[in-house]
Amino acid sequence: MNRMTPVTVDSADPVATPILEGFKTQYGMIPNFFAALGVDGASLSAYLNFAKALEENDLLTERLREMIALAVSNANGCHYCVSGHTFSGKKAGLSPEDCIAAQCGKAEDAREQAALTLALRLIEARGHLEDAELAGAREAGLSEPQIVQICAWTGLNAFSNWINNLARPKIDFPKVPLQP
Repeated sequence: MNRMTPVTVDSADPVATPILEGFKTQYGMIPNFFAALGVDGASLSAYLNFAKALEENDLLTERLREMIALAVSNANGCHYCVSGHTFSGKKAGLSPEDCIAAQCGKAEDAREQAALTLALRLIEARGHLEDAELAGAREAGLSEPQIVQICAWTGLNAFSNWINNLARPKIDFPKVPLQP
């Protein structure tokens, strides 16, 4: 149930309109998250530009970015994002079991586990990590730029979780349950 009025190409502000037109051209529809975020074109544009800048830098694999998104989204109770990132995670090579494990903050690979642990601790501690936690991330093979990007992806995903939790758009992906 939407708690905010999603925008359309016709109702969007001048900043959001061309972005939403691009989604409609690319996907044949406007995903409901973007219709909710598009209520403010500046926020929609900033979100997409932030994600694009991080993706272009390529310090984290698409697989790991999706795992972080699943862990953060589940921690924030965002049903929309868990469903959406399970869908995109499978396209990034995650199995259904990998997706569920990531929601729970678990990974088989030690480096991926360190990234998920770091992302979840960033949320829990609001960034106030102990020296040992940061050292553990480094010992697992994460570079300082990768640690900063894990923080950036954690924040970006938390922002999208908050928008979805606030607006409650209809989930337009196959629904996936939150994990306890």
